[in-house]
Amino acid sequence: MRYSTVRSVAALVVIFGGGPSTARAEDALKATVQITDQVLNTVNPLIFGDNIEWVNNGMGLWLADKKELHAELVEELRAAGVTHLRYPGGTLSDFFDWSKAVGSERTPIPNPFAEPKGRPHYPDFGPDEFMALCRRLSIPGTITLNAGSNGSPEQAAGWVKYCRDRDFPVTGFTVGNEIYMAKTFGEPIPNMPIDKTPQQYVEMVLEFKNAIEQVAPGTKLGVIGLHDTGAIRMNHYPDWMEVVLGRLAGRIDFIDVHCGYAPVLRADLSPGAQVADDDTFALCMMGASQYVAGNIEATKEDIQRYASSAAEKIDIHISEYGPLVYPFRPKYAMEDAAWNRSLAAALYQACLFNVFLREPKVVCANHLPLCQDVFGALIGYRVASPKPLFWRNVVFHVFRMCSAMKGRDVLAARVESPTYSTPAIGIVPRLDGVPCLDAGVYRTRDGRSMSVFLINRDVRRQAQVDIDTGAPDWSAQSITVLAADSYKAMNSPEAPTNVSPESKSATFVKTDGRQLSLVLPRHSLTVVELHKGE
Repeated sequence: MRYSTVRSVAALVVIFGGGPSTARAEDALKATVQITDQVLNTVNPLIFGDNIEWVNNGMGLWLADKKELHAELVEELRAAGVTHLRYPGGTLSDFFDWSKAVGSERTPIPNPFAEPKGRPHYPDFGPDEFMALCRRLSIPGTITLNAGSNGSPEQAAGWVKYCRDRDFPVTGFTVGNEIYMAKTFGEPIPNMPIDKTPQQYVEMVLEFKNAIEQVAPGTKLGVIGLHDTGAIRMNHYPDWMEVVLGRLAGRIDFIDVHCGYAPVLRADLSPGAQVADDDTFALCMMGASQYVAGNIEATKEDIQRYASSAAEKIDIHISEYGPLVYPFRPKYAMEDAAWNRSLAAALYQACLFNVFLREPKVVCANHLPLCQDVFGALIGYRVASPKPLFWRNVVFHVFRMCSAMKGRDVLAARVESPTYSTPAIGIVPRLDGVPCLDAGVYRTRDGRSMSVFLINRDVRRQAQVDIDTGAPDWSAQSITVLAADSYKAMNSPEAPTNVSPESKSATFVKTDGRQLSLVLPRHSLTVVELHKGE
C-alpha cells in the first residue's frame, strides 16, 4: 500500500498511502520544515516513565498465585522503552500506607476506586514487588507519598528509609497527588477526606521534609501544583502556586504538575451540552499539545515569580500525561472510551512528546496508564479465561519510537504550515492557529544521525512537506509511518496489529541538494531517519 519513488536528482519524493485511494498528492496541504543547528535541549531519559498501581496485582504485572512477575508483560515494558515507574498510583497514593503492604502479614488498604468507595483491598503488589519489577527492568522508581487523611511524616520518612536501606534508586519523592482538586470534583472517599488548603499543605511538606532529612538526608523531594489554563477549573485554590512556591522555595527540588491530559470530556458538564462532531473532536485532541505547551509556560512563570532566587533549582515533573477521554455519558460510554485507544489519541501523544522534549525545565514525566482496558494504556490488558489477554495499543508504538530518542539533541526547526482552530472542548480551551503539521527533530550527539518526527493533524488532506535539512550531506535511510484509514482506528485482542508502524528502508540517489519532499497520509505520524555522509 505504501511506496516510494525518486522524482529527480535534486529532491526525493516519498508518497505513502492512507485515507481514500482517490487522494492525490496535488490535493495535499503544503508545508515546509527548515532544520537548524540550534540545540534547544537534550532528551532526558526520564521523560519516558509510566504509572503502575498497587491494586489489581500491579495492573497485571504480578502473578499473586505464583508470587512472581508476569514475564511476558515485563518484556513488553522493556520493549516500549519505559525508563522508570511511578508508584503506588495517582489518587490511590493518598490512601496508601506502605508499611501495611510489606512482609508476610499484610493489611488491606482502602481503594478509592472500589465499590463501595474505599472498600479495602489486599496489597499483593506492595513496595517489595514494585522494587523487584524495577530491578528486573534495571530502572528506578518514582514514588508518591501519602498526603491524604492517613498520611504522616513518620510514614513518609519510613518509606524513604526503606528504599534507601535496600539501595533502591528513586528519581524523586512527591508529597501527595492532586489533593488540591478534592473539593472541585468531590472527595474520592467521603469519610476519608484528603483536601488540604495551600497553607495546610505547606506545613505538611515541611513536616515531611524534616522527618525525611533525619533518616535520609539529601532526598529529592517535590510538591504538587497546577496553574489552571484550561476551559474547566480544576484547582480549587487559585492561590495554590503562589503560597506553595513562595513558602517552600529553597526547600524543594521540583514541582509535580498534571497538565498533559486532554481533552478529558466530549463536551462540558453543563446540562444539554452539545457534543462536538468527530472531526472537530479529533482536531482538538491532536492539537491539544498546544494547550499543554501554554500551561508549561504558565508554570515556568509561576516558578520564576513566586520562587524568586530559588527558581532555577526547581524542575518540572509531569507525573501523569496522555490522551484521556472519560466515559461520563452512560449512553455513549463505550464510544467515548474508545477514543483513548485511537490513532488520534496516539498522535496527540506524539505531539505532546515534541513539546516535552524541547523544554529543558521538564526533566521527568510519566505516562498514564500502563496496562488496562479502558483508557489510553500502552498495553491493553483484559482479564479472560483461560488466561489474560494483552496487546499493544497504538500509543505504545508512539512511546517506543519517541523513547528511542533519549540522549539526543533537540534541534530547532522552523515550520510553515496551514493552521486550524477548534472551539473549547472538555478541559481544552479554544485553540487558534494550530499548525496542521507538527515537527520534532532529534540528532545523535555525534552529529551523524537525525530523526525527523512529522505529525499531519489534518483529518481530510494529505500533507506535501518539503524539508530543508540544512546541509547537502544528509541522506534518507528509512521512513516509518503510523497511519490508518480512520483516526478512530485502534488495536484490540481481536486485531492487535490493526494500527502498527510500517517501515521502508531505501537506497536513494546521492545528490548535492538538501531538499527532501514527502507526501504524508492524513492524520498520521511519519519518522524520517537521516544519516550524514562522510
